Amino acid sequence: MINATADGKSFREIGLGLKKHNIPVLPPTRDYSIEIAGRDGEIDFGSTYGPRVINLECIVMADDTTLDYHRRVAQVAALFNAKKGDIVFTFDDLPGRRYIGRYAGTLDIEKILFDGELTIPIKMGEHPFPESEENLKEIVITNSPQTVSITSSGDEKASPVIVLTNQGTNAIRKFRIANEYLIE
Repeated sequence: MINATADGKSFREIGLGLKKHNIPVLPPTRDYSIEIAGRDGEIDFGSTYGPRVINLECIVMADDTTLDYHRRVAQVAALFNAKKGDIVFTFDDLPGRRYIGRYAGTLDIEKILFDGELTIPIKMGEHPFPESEENLKEIVITNSPQTVSITSSGDEKASPVIVLTNQGTNAIRKFRIANEYLIE
């Protein structure tokens, strides 16, 4: 069994055993395109990622009493209550990563003696990618003689956000920012 936490609480604390987690490599995409009558093909407006759904295949493990089983099921229901909103998940076999999502779906339990098997669907909506403690050195911005190095939280390159602020008393007029790309 894999140990995991939800909202800082260990699955094992409430008698929940995680058999496996099904985490898709990437979230599904949403494509934005339009077909125009009388014209071949379609106009592509790009795509974005939709929510990623993680399925947690679990076992509710109770002592040898029906009363304990129902207490454990109630603890599982309280932990994954959709009204709580987003919950932070960690998995021992995926160290350094945090998955943020909420329970979304149905929680059917197949009871086997004093245990129960269930699959818990977790929807990573607004944050479909895990957070990581890894850092990546990004593009170096230079403005002679000044150089700024940017460190990104994660493992995917991203463009930096630059905020320009006027600290003088005069208004700046005819200011222009131009993107320059290195062609290799």
